Amino acid sequence: MGDPTSSIVGNEPFLTFPSKDAGRMTINEIQMELGKRQEDMAKIIELAQQAAESRNLEALRLIATNYPMIVAKIMNEMDITDIVLDQLHGKDLIQLYSRTKKHLNFQLRKKMLDKLIPFIIEQAKAIYRRGVSSAVSKYVNYEPGRTWELEMTIEKMMSSGKLYPDYDNIVSKEPIKKRRSIVVCIDKSLSVLQLIHQIVLMASVLSLSVKKENFSIIEFDSESSVLKPMHKYMNPDELVELILNIESGGKTNLEDALNLAVDQLKRSSSREKIVYMISDLERTAGGNPLPIIRKIQDFRVVYARSYRRVSFVDEVISLSNVSLIELNQNSDLVELTTKLIS
Repeated sequence: MGDPTSSIVGNEPFLTFPSKDAGRMTINEIQMELGKRQEDMAKIIELAQQAAESRNLEALRLIATNYPMIVAKIMNEMDITDIVLDQLHGKDLIQLYSRTKKHLNFQLRKKMLDKLIPFIIEQAKAIYRRGVSSAVSKYVNYEPGRTWELEMTIEKMMSSGKLYPDYDNIVSKEPIKKRRSIVVCIDKSLSVLQLIHQIVLMASVLSLSVKKENFSIIEFDSESSVLKPMHKYMNPDELVELILNIESGGKTNLEDALNLAVDQLKRSSSREKIVYMISDLERTAGGNPLPIIRKIQDFRVVYARSYRRVSFVDEVISLSNVSLIELNQNSDLVELTTKLIS
């Protein structure tokens, strides 16, 4: 193994590693190097190239936080196989894709999506099964044509001392019938999309819980647009790809997003109407949204706290029709999404 050697980039020495040792830099060391080199693009590029030579996607994800174009250019030139992609945890791969996607070539973008979409759907289904489904379903006796709820059936058989299942101890689930219309508003500001892993999973779990009801998805920054209209059906793959491809935007116009949400709700005759807003609530454009929020029957904030809690948050949660839960990197998504939909 070679020792680090000093080479000249520009007029200053820069620590470089032979390619076989490049992967030995720890993430902390890379963070320190990035802190030192913020104004020196040549050195940032060299740091990214070292990570690429060692197929260190975690290091590339870290560098892509501030330098997505540099990392995307290097990734476009790499031979990124499924084995290489498997080196990243799912949430890290989501972050890497989210930060570089608009600069990736078509083939690499598709390869990453082909890896990510099934992963996210399986994660969302697991979260749904682990607790969320009980909030939107009820246990009932089995009838032909219904699906067994295996864990509850086994538990009931054991408690009754039976060795074989029969109609008396087979348990099924059926949805709790509700007529609801739901709008999910996703803030596109960069501080919020740092939590893209949690956001895409939450939105996927929400869609599983309301798949037979009316729901819409809106993205917003300075302006708002409808990603999924209220009555349009989308399969899970389409929905996940749609959310993964949200681009971080400019200012935050809560008023415009809520006006569009209200418009979507008007397209449904459901009695129960809910607006979910995933945001840091740092409004930097548009008018005061409080008058609109007061008119919404049920307003649920998924608060993605940025660096500080803005005073506007307290104004919003003081309203009787508003509930708030906080989303962060360590959130238990089973608990959080169960609270959201119950």
